[in-house]
Amino acid sequence: MHPLDLIIVLAYLGLITFVGLRLSGRVKSAHDFFLAGRTLTWGVIGLSIIGTNIGANSYVGAAGNAYSVGIAQANFEWIGAIPAMIFAALVFIPLYWKAGVYSIPEYLGLRYNQAVRVAAAIITSVVAVVTIAAALWALALTLQTYLGWPTWVGILVTGSIVGAYSIAGGLAAVAFTDMLQVCIMFVGGLVIVGLGLAETGGAAGFASTLVSDNPNHLSAYLPADHETYPWPGVILGLGLVLSPAYWCAGQAILQRSLGARSQWDASAGMMFAAIAKTFVPLLIVFPGLLALVMYAEIEYPDQALAWVVKNVLPPGVSGLMFIAIIAALQSSIDSQVNSTSLMVTRDVRYVLLKNPDPSKDLKVGRMLTLILLLAAMVIAPMIAAMGGIFTFIQTVFSLFQGPMLALLILGAFTRRVTPAAGLWTLLSGVVLAAAISLMGLNMLYVAFIGFVYAMVALWVISGFTEAREDMDFDKLTYVPWRRS
Repeated sequence: MHPLDLIIVLAYLGLITFVGLRLSGRVKSAHDFFLAGRTLTWGVIGLSIIGTNIGANSYVGAAGNAYSVGIAQANFEWIGAIPAMIFAALVFIPLYWKAGVYSIPEYLGLRYNQAVRVAAAIITSVVAVVTIAAALWALALTLQTYLGWPTWVGILVTGSIVGAYSIAGGLAAVAFTDMLQVCIMFVGGLVIVGLGLAETGGAAGFASTLVSDNPNHLSAYLPADHETYPWPGVILGLGLVLSPAYWCAGQAILQRSLGARSQWDASAGMMFAAIAKTFVPLLIVFPGLLALVMYAEIEYPDQALAWVVKNVLPPGVSGLMFIAIIAALQSSIDSQVNSTSLMVTRDVRYVLLKNPDPSKDLKVGRMLTLILLLAAMVIAPMIAAMGGIFTFIQTVFSLFQGPMLALLILGAFTRRVTPAAGLWTLLSGVVLAAAISLMGLNMLYVAFIGFVYAMVALWVISGFTEAREDMDFDKLTYVPWRRS
C-alpha cells in the first residue's frame, strides 16, 4: 500500500471514530441512543438513508453482480428503489409518525397485537444479523484484495471500529458518520468513472470492448428464463414486493426518519434520498463492468470493485476510493446494528418480560449492540459458501418481505384485518416462502408468491376471526369507514 493511501485510510478511520465518540456526549437516554433525541434534519436523514442502503449489498455486491450479469443490475436502483421511496415518503412515514412509534414492529403490534410485534421483530432481527455478517465478509474480502489481510483480521478490525462509535454515539453517530461516508462514496465513485474511461479508451472504447466480449451485459432486461434476474421476476418480485417492503418496512432504513425533528423533515429526507438515488447506478454498476473490460483476475465477482481500486487508481485517489468502500460497508453495518438493538430492546424485551425497567433501555441497547456485532463476526466467514453477496441477501429478504408488506398495506388501508389473521399470515407466509425457495424457485418469484399468498390469507382469515374493539383506527389507518 502506498504511504499516501495509508495515511488517508488511517486519517479517515480516526475521524469517524472521533466523531462517534464525540457525539456520545449527547446520549443521555434510550431516546437519544435509538432516535437521536428526534433532532435529525432532512439533509442528514437523506444522506444517511443512502449510506445505509449503499452497503455490502448495494456497493460491493452490486459491482460483483454487474461483473456477472451487466447493467440489468441497475434495475435494483431504479425500479427497485425510487418509486417505493416516494411512496414511503408520502404514505408510510406520515403514518408511522401519526402512530408515534419507535419501530415498524411496534406499529404492527398496535395495529394487530403484541404477538405480531414480537414475531416481526424476531424475524427482522435474525435477518439483520445475517445482513451484518454479509457486510463484514464483504469488507474482509475488500481488505484481503487491497491490503492482503487475512479475512479474519478484516472482520475483527471492522467490527471493533464500528462497535466503538455505534455503542458510544447511537443513532446520531450512525447518521452523521453515514453522511460523511456518502459524500466520500460519491466523490470516489465519480473518480473511478473518469479514470476508468480514460484507461479503456474513453466511453466509445469502453463500450466497444464490453459489447465485443460480453454483448448481453448491455441488456437492461434479461430473458424470462434467466437464472437470476428474469424480467417478469424483476417487475413482479422486485418492483411490486421487495422494493416497497424494503423502503416502507425496513427498520434500518426508516429509523433515521423516525428520529427526525419533524414529520416534514422525515418525509423530505426520504424524497432527497430518492433524488440522490438516481445517480447511484453509475457509481456502483460501472466498477463491475470496468473490471470485466480490463480482464480482472479475481476469485469472486464481489472482488471486482476492490480490484478496480487497486489496479486503476493512482496513489492518493486509490486511498480515497478505498475509504469509500469502507464507508459503504460500515454504514450498512452500523445502521443494522442500531436498528436491531432497538427492536430487541423494545419490541421483544418489552413484550416478553414482565414490567421491564425503562431506565435500563440505554444500557441494554448498548450491550445488545456489542452482542449483535460479535454474533455477526462469528457468522461472517460462513457467507463465503452462499455465492454472491447481493443475490444471497435478496434471497434472504424474499423469505419474509412479502408477508410483512401485506400486513402493512392491508393494515394501513383497511379496518378488516384482525390480530389473529396477522399472526397466522406472517408465520405461514414465511414458512411458505422458505419451502418454495428450497424447491429452487427464483427469489423474485418467491417474493411475489409470498406477497400474493399473504394478501389473500390475511383477508380470508380476518373474515373468521375477531377484530380488536380497543384499536385506535384513526391513528393507525387511513380509512374512516368501519370493518366490512
